[in-house]
Amino acid sequence: MVYIVDIGGVKYYACSVCGLLYESLSYANECEEFCKRNPGKCSIEIAKQSIGYVDLSREVQKVFFKIDPSKKCGRPVFKLCKTDVNIYTTC
Repeated sequence: MVYIVDIGGVKYYACSVCGLLYESLSYANECEEFCKRNPGKCSIEIAKQSIGYVDLSREVQKVFFKIDPSKKCGRPVFKLCKTDVNIYTTC
């Protein structure tokens, strides 16, 4: 099930398998379906749409962005979001 990542009242969506983060729920769903059908692989076409990732390897998850979400400008490096973050799934 896709994770909903709420950062300062703005919702993003993350694949629960690989952790890639999207602005669109539909891309997150596509990514998750691909990851479930192809373990250990990601679709390049879907991954191009990601805006960052959620580090799922730790008990406390961190969100990293490829762009600065407040300015919507591209950045060549990931930026750690330092605002309040809530990660949850829908029931």
